[in-house]
Amino acid sequence: MHGSSLLVIALAVAALNPSTMSNPSASSSQSINAAVAAYQSQQYAAALKLFEAAAQKGNREAQYTLGYMYRDGMGTKRNDTKAIAWYRRAAEQGYAPAEYNLGLMYAQGEGARADPAAARRWFRRAADHGSLEAQVKLAEIAIVDEQYEEAFLWFSKAADQDNADAAFNVGSLYYVGRGVAKDEAKATAYYRKAARLGMDEAKNVLKSLGQEPD
Repeated sequence: MHGSSLLVIALAVAALNPSTMSNPSASSSQSINAAVAAYQSQQYAAALKLFEAAAQKGNREAQYTLGYMYRDGMGTKRNDTKAIAWYRRAAEQGYAPAEYNLGLMYAQGEGARADPAAARRWFRRAADHGSLEAQVKLAEIAIVDEQYEEAFLWFSKAADQDNADAAFNVGSLYYVGRGVAKDEAKATAYYRKAARLGMDEAKNVLKSLGQEPD
């Protein structure tokens, strides 16, 4: 992800791995295998057709991949209307990456009129289904809205998934006592976690507090 306001551009591993597809039939697996091979060979127009065959049969990962390809103009001209339609079909099956990207499209007004409320609803669904990106996005929105308890909740969930930025932000909320009772010991613990995850800023904060990173 190039930034919090941009679509996730990396395809989900599941979307390119037939063994992890949701209830794949033999024919569906063959279609996906062929689609993956075409995609990896950069034969995007052929991959698009093959993914669409699987998507029309209800495969949510193929539907998500089509949304991505239409959004990015891979194997076809960019078409945000088709992208949002395919993301929606996958999202309605509870596929977190599609729920998150659908939220981003509503947030940015791509393929539909900008709708912050709809964006937040889809972010929430994605976050509830474990999307790290959606959890961070909801926390960022809450910070802007000065809803610090909500921000603490979602940053904490993302930190539990070993996201360094989220761990750092949980530490900072503990340190200043926003959205949670001030607790410098817990703040330090989360700064240490962020540092262990490779965040230089967390290491610098620990040093400024007179402590050495682990």
